[in-house]
Amino acid sequence: MEFEGPSAVDYENVHSLNQAFLALLKRDSQARRCLAAFPARQAGRLSGLTDQQAARLARAPFLLFSLRERDDRFWEPVFADPGNGDLFAVPPSTSDELGRLIAAGLGFVWQLAKHNPYAARLICGASLHWCEQLTERTFLHVLALAGTQQDILVIRAATDAELWDKLLSSGVSRDHDVRRAAHIGALQFVLTSAAQPPGRRFAAAACAARPPLLRVADDDR
Repeated sequence: MEFEGPSAVDYENVHSLNQAFLALLKRDSQARRCLAAFPARQAGRLSGLTDQQAARLARAPFLLFSLRERDDRFWEPVFADPGNGDLFAVPPSTSDELGRLIAAGLGFVWQLAKHNPYAARLICGASLHWCEQLTERTFLHVLALAGTQQDILVIRAATDAELWDKLLSSGVSRDHDVRRAAHIGALQFVLTSAAQPPGRRFAAAACAARPPLLRVADDDR
């Protein structure tokens, strides 16, 4: 069975969200709480990236932050609450910038999962079940959820030192080929990590999506 991978526009949105996330880590105290799960050495490295290094890392073909897509304990009570879908009745619980990033990230994944859940799984490692539950909600309800879940956004695979050592070294390299290989290797790790349920590995998915990933990685911007 053939699946349609993420489009060039999807990857540009991933790039924009990653850039916003990396920039926010430097200036927003609530966003910097994500670094608490990092070893001090890696936290310092991530928050101390130069603008050029951050731009290179942001080109990774997946979201560098996670919306807890695989955390059933987090999402079960959230999805169980029918809510009222009233965006304006939800008191803000995050900083303005962090709240906008959460809303933008969740909204992007919602629309992607609604039209191409396979692409959503590649970009953020979400399960099909989570995608289905998310897209059962209206867009307004999703935005309201984003405004009430202050701790929804975390660094992807924050406790995996090997992955982030690769991303923070080879993944920001000046050498285009080295950087591209690091990004693709990191994507394959994210899709096949131990966090996935047994028997639900996504190595084949990563292979199937390689052509568009390489085209995106070839962009030196």
